[in-house]
Amino acid sequence: MTKNRLYMGVSAALLAAASVTFFAQSAPAADPAEVVVASYGGSFQDAQTKAFFDTYAKATGAKVTGTTGSGYAKVKAMVESGNVTWDVVSAESSAHANEVKDDLLQPLDYSVIKADGIPAELRTKYGVGYIKFGMNLAWSKDKFSSGLTPAQFFDPAVKARRAVPLEPEYTLEFALLADGVKPADLYPLDVDRALKVYERIKDQIVAYKGAADTQALIQQGEVDLAYIPNGRVNDAIKAGAKWAYGWDASVSDTEWWVVMKGAPHAAEAMKFINFAVQPEQQAELTRQIPYGPTNVDALKLLDPAVAKDLPSYPDNAKLGAVLDSKWWNENRESVKTRWNTAIMQ
Repeated sequence: MTKNRLYMGVSAALLAAASVTFFAQSAPAADPAEVVVASYGGSFQDAQTKAFFDTYAKATGAKVTGTTGSGYAKVKAMVESGNVTWDVVSAESSAHANEVKDDLLQPLDYSVIKADGIPAELRTKYGVGYIKFGMNLAWSKDKFSSGLTPAQFFDPAVKARRAVPLEPEYTLEFALLADGVKPADLYPLDVDRALKVYERIKDQIVAYKGAADTQALIQQGEVDLAYIPNGRVNDAIKAGAKWAYGWDASVSDTEWWVVMKGAPHAAEAMKFINFAVQPEQQAELTRQIPYGPTNVDALKLLDPAVAKDLPSYPDNAKLGAVLDSKWWNENRESVKTRWNTAIMQ
């Protein structure tokens, strides 16, 4: 009887152990970590993919999905509808400011995001600034072999196919700077004056486009002049476009990493941002496309010659202005309406 009880006890223990082993082997594996990052497409997102997306996936095993369409309106629509499919968003300063104002973002977790090398003013509750870029006047060297001034861009006697940004940010600043307004006197923007400046050459504007589409028009030979981010036109030149650009009347801005309110993978989003703000990753982005890193330690990793193509380079910075996101935060809705009306007339 004792032997039987012992046998039954051992058998039960073995069966239990076998059951544990079986279910452990047959249970489905946990889903891999995932993060969805929204940006702008084109050469900028190609550079982000090489510097951030692919390297983060390789380093962590997480799935990184890059998507396009980044913009305040899309973020607002997603959050208000409760259908949030993005986690991390790359946002320009004015979009970031308006997203904060409308409570569309969630606070960043700085216990995960280590960004000590980034200036304090770019480490905020709802975003961390990770690059600085410039909006620049660019021209076809075939059409304007001796170059072009901002004033000539708005001179109707200068015949050319022009492309300007779809949004009023940067676009109105460009008009005022070209019309003689000093950078220190730029804000508050004289919207009436800016719109009158555009009216001069409205019949020669062939495209109101985003940066990726404007770059495509340059490479396809569809335009002669453009106001475009310096990295985009630089990339077009590398691809064979006979174009040049300058820093007169340029407008520089900061690009921010933000996390959407209701992001489905918020925890992984914080880890991704931490990875993307580290010196090596920021330096690699600059190697891919000439936008300036915000992490001071990233600058030490770059060839000094690269600095001459960055908006932060002193000789470049003194020729332009810095976008005032606070002003746009307070005025964008009314200005956007007026801009849309003007370009549709």
